[in-house]
Amino acid sequence: MGFMIPLYWRLGKAVLFGLCRTCRFREINAGLVRDFVSDRTKNVIFVFWHNRMFFMTYFMKIRYVARGHKLLVFSSYSKDGEIMTRLESSLGTSVIRGSTSKGAIKGLINLLRKALTGYSPVITPDGPRGPKYEVQDGLLFLSQKTGFPIIPISWNASKFYRFKSWDSFMIPLPGARVTVTYGQPVIAQANEDKEALRKRIKDALMKITVD
Repeated sequence: MGFMIPLYWRLGKAVLFGLCRTCRFREINAGLVRDFVSDRTKNVIFVFWHNRMFFMTYFMKIRYVARGHKLLVFSSYSKDGEIMTRLESSLGTSVIRGSTSKGAIKGLINLLRKALTGYSPVITPDGPRGPKYEVQDGLLFLSQKTGFPIIPISWNASKFYRFKSWDSFMIPLPGARVTVTYGQPVIAQANEDKEALRKRIKDALMKITVD
């Protein structure tokens, strides 16, 4: 499969942009986060559920990277991770590689160090394997160590396809009207109880999640 990776990520990028460019989108509740994201030198943590990743990859590029925001994502060492790394890098997003299971803490520490140099992490808190809509410990660690505000985002579309995957992965259909919705920002406290923080993040995301 290794020799096919360049083909796969280029094909993925072509499908992503070819499809999403046919969609019209609008932003809801942008005023909630304007003070946090209007200044490119202010860092935040963008979060959305794993099943929203397809359109959000496109949206983050045209809404934030294209306007000078320095975004950062985490990608595994797997072959799928290699495809995502090349795709995200081609979009202007910085990527930290690491294991998502064994030795995951090392990857998180590398992500933390990079974020503290002036990058805003983009996290799918229930990824990469679920459970669906459950916030994993990595986001709690990152938010408490950086102090960056957490910006919840979701999207829904007038027409979309839902895969029969663990997360019910979604892609908008051609010509769809897409609504991107921001949730109430969450600011973690360094000494906050982790379960309380986990609940606050999940609640903020679920309030803007339409299934």
